[in-house]
Amino acid sequence: MLKPTLLIMLLSTATAGAAERTDKLSVDLAGVGNKTCAYWLSAQSHKSEGMVWIYGFWSGLNYVAAASQQDQSRASSSAMIAAVETTCKHDLSRILASAAWSAYIDLNKE
Repeated sequence: MLKPTLLIMLLSTATAGAAERTDKLSVDLAGVGNKTCAYWLSAQSHKSEGMVWIYGFWSGLNYVAAASQQDQSRASSSAMIAAVETTCKHDLSRILASAAWSAYIDLNKE
């Protein structure tokens, strides 16, 4: 049996390692979703590309919600884009995927 002090040291080391790995977690995003909101809003061509990306991302979130028996977003296309745009304008350095995720959550609260 391990001595209590040794056990505490082992557990604290394991916890610190897990926290460090979590801080370095990243998501591989394809397309314009990995660009900043500033980039998305900077030109009409970027905005159009981002809108298509948002529709696909939003649909994917709805698919996962349905598969896990959660409520899906019933937002219209224009409502989703407006929500993402509003979220983006609060922090232009934010990644588009993060802004879209926040907008999805916010619209599902209503």
